[in-house]
Amino acid sequence: MARSSVALSIGTLALAAIASCVTPPPLPPPPKPPPPVEQAPPPPVRADGRLPALATPVKYALAFEIDPRLPRHKGTTTIEVEIPAKTSHVVLNARALDVTSAKAIAGGVAKTARVTWRAAHGGAGPWPEELVLGFDAALEPGHATLVITYEGPFDDELSGLYRVSDRERWYAFTQFEATGARRAFPCFDEPGYKVPFEISVTVPKGMIAIGNTPEIARDDAGDKTRFRFAPTAPLPSYLVALAIGELEIEELARTQPPVRLVTTKGKTGLGALALEATSGIVDALARWFGIPYPYEKLDIVAVPEFAAGAMENVGLVTFREELLLLDPARASARARRAQAVIIAHELAHQWFGNLVTAEWWDDLWLNEGFATWMQWRVTDLWRPAYGARLDAVTSLHDVMDLDGLASARAVRQPVTSTSEAHEAFDGITYEKGAAILSTIEHWMGPDAFQRGVRDYLTSNAHRSVRADRLLSALDRASGKDVTSMAAGFLDRPGVPQVSAQLECERGARWHAELAQEPWRPLGSKAPEDPSRAWVIPVCVLPQGEKKSTCAELAAGAPSLVAGRSCPGWIHPNAETSYYRFTLSEAELMRLAAGRAQLDVAEKISLLSNAWAQVRAGKLPAKAMLKLLPMFDDETERHVVEQIASILGGMSNVLVQEEARPAFRRFALARLAKRKRDLGWLKKTGESADGDEAILRRAVLTTMGDVAEDDATLREAEEHAARWLADPASVDADTATIALDLSTRHAGAARLDQLLARAREGKTREDRITALRALAGFDDPATFDRAMSSSLSDEIRPHDMRYVLGAAYGRRRARPMTEAWVRAHWDELVKKLPGSLGVALVGAAGVGCSRAELEERAAFYTPRTAKIEGAARPLGQALENVSLCAELRTHGASALTRELLNTDKPKK
Repeated sequence: MARSSVALSIGTLALAAIASCVTPPPLPPPPKPPPPVEQAPPPPVRADGRLPALATPVKYALAFEIDPRLPRHKGTTTIEVEIPAKTSHVVLNARALDVTSAKAIAGGVAKTARVTWRAAHGGAGPWPEELVLGFDAALEPGHATLVITYEGPFDDELSGLYRVSDRERWYAFTQFEATGARRAFPCFDEPGYKVPFEISVTVPKGMIAIGNTPEIARDDAGDKTRFRFAPTAPLPSYLVALAIGELEIEELARTQPPVRLVTTKGKTGLGALALEATSGIVDALARWFGIPYPYEKLDIVAVPEFAAGAMENVGLVTFREELLLLDPARASARARRAQAVIIAHELAHQWFGNLVTAEWWDDLWLNEGFATWMQWRVTDLWRPAYGARLDAVTSLHDVMDLDGLASARAVRQPVTSTSEAHEAFDGITYEKGAAILSTIEHWMGPDAFQRGVRDYLTSNAHRSVRADRLLSALDRASGKDVTSMAAGFLDRPGVPQVSAQLECERGARWHAELAQEPWRPLGSKAPEDPSRAWVIPVCVLPQGEKKSTCAELAAGAPSLVAGRSCPGWIHPNAETSYYRFTLSEAELMRLAAGRAQLDVAEKISLLSNAWAQVRAGKLPAKAMLKLLPMFDDETERHVVEQIASILGGMSNVLVQEEARPAFRRFALARLAKRKRDLGWLKKTGESADGDEAILRRAVLTTMGDVAEDDATLREAEEHAARWLADPASVDADTATIALDLSTRHAGAARLDQLLARAREGKTREDRITALRALAGFDDPATFDRAMSSSLSDEIRPHDMRYVLGAAYGRRRARPMTEAWVRAHWDELVKKLPGSLGVALVGAAGVGCSRAELEERAAFYTPRTAKIEGAARPLGQALENVSLCAELRTHGASALTRELLNTDKPKK
């Protein structure tokens, strides 16, 4: 049997071998792979600066992991979107983030995205800002969810999400307006996208996180804590905000809304004034708008290092800490008033800007112009003694100087890049925007204006809209064509100037023929455009009348105002609307002689317009030597501040050195009695925040810097010595003046004292007083050493504003400052990276000759080309050098002759 098995096996193998020799039929060819699907490229970068309309966000879920002690943070962004049409790409904003994964979930299917980057339109910085997600299988129209994980560095420009070291502890804060949200998380970073956010933040145990909405959960896991916040109302990305660290919270005893002060460790004790102001102002705003505060909570946050002054984030309003944290026993009147005004501004935004948002940055004035207008109004309602409405009048006249430049932009000007968005945060947007609204309110009446605003807010709540919505609401409320009137002021740069020619008729009737033209300073290169004009509401006040006579000065046609009883003079802008006026020298002097009939705003307008006409070449500078003495009996703060400002302008530009002693005596004559009446120190009965302290500062500073009065400088040294020995021994208003003036002739020992106070001052106001005084030295070597000390790490980047601001503002310091900035440019750019470097552009505006203009342009133009937001400020700075040279050439010699002739001693 065994032999038989083997035989069978051999036979089987033989048959298998034979079978293997048979050729099999050919196999069918493999199927050809499908041709590759060619992915269409993403749409090109849009020239208007916006994202391609490939997806619309509906809702965000943001999960942050933030440890301020580490150099980087990470997170996951989940965005529900609507896809309007089939697409293989979605384009978002992100900057300086490392995307670790990205996908889209649609119809229950996850699709991994390819990640590429590209520069946004007009990008000036080193980072691309558009994040392109590409998908092999296209996304169909309908709902989808984007999920992006990422990590990135904390920002070093005090924008986006950044960290701060304060008293050996680390904190993290955010600043997202205008385009900073993309530095913290991938998003559709445009104000037109207004949707809800759900936010969670994981931080080290022992730290807390605060967001826009109330905390709803706090979960510990190991050495970390996760904070979750209630969903927000619809917000644009720029209004999202966070604060992280060992924060302290002081809560006010109120509920509608609840108000809290948030500070870094150990500082809530300085917040009583801020909490009082916030509580009073938010209530006043709710009454004026007729709408309760629209969010669940109101936190005010004192940030130790902050590039902006403040930011209106919904429910988490951030401020530079020196604006919020004031010692009630020692805070200066100026600091108290500045606090009230800036709180009013940011809280006004909660309705105007937050509840209703401008759809794009070309309508930024809709947010900022209105908040500026409202800051004066609501501060006046809350603290009438502050004179905020008259501060608004002064502000109106000041911004006309900027608006009169050939390089000025329109209020409503196209914004097509991040850099242009930064440039829009200027006086044109804020102060001119506010002045236009004030002009509209005067024209249509305050009640109708308020009705129109309320209608606009209730009709557009929680939406992003164009400014036309507001103007249409004002049209309806007033029955006037506000839209057309406003368009001339919004859509073209420049200041209208109205001439008023008074004529008296038989029978004692009078009329004044009105005509308009643009106001332009001497040497302006602004193009002539006679086809464009304004519709100007003009109000003329005649002598002896209590009520002004008004007319609309329309484009291209003169208008008449008329009345009975021929007056000796007229005031051509009795309602302080947004225009300048011109009178002959004789008419101007008659108006000044009748100033007793004028209110404070009209006096400010008279003085400001006279100085504007000097700079336009329509009034000789020597006329100011006749006009200013006519106001020697004026004691009202705003009027005296205007006089001091004009004296400073004349000293800086028109006074030649041979006539300087004579001009110093002229200035001294204007101010000496005021100085005697005010003195250096608060008098019994003066309030801590009264006008006297602010008036004292204007008078004494001008006495020291313009009149260069020896007695004033000696007295300043006495008060400064006391302050340096014990800051609590001198009130803060006096200390600021004294320290600044006494530094003029001080030496190296004073510098060491200032640096010690800048480091060790007990309050931020004390430290800022010392920082400003660093720019006060007249000796070039000491000045250079003082300015160079600001480059050390002991002085924070955002505090450079105080050093540079003081240096740019003083006649003797300006040329030394420009030379110092030039010599230390690389160090300064390192200390002030990115858009912080815009502060350096002020040096380009130092000079008053054609040679200096050419030198400044050659140095600063190439060096500021990559600084976001610097292009327009540079153009304006250089133009100011050119205009200064023209005015000096035109008027300095004649003023010198007049000064020397009139200064002769009387026999």
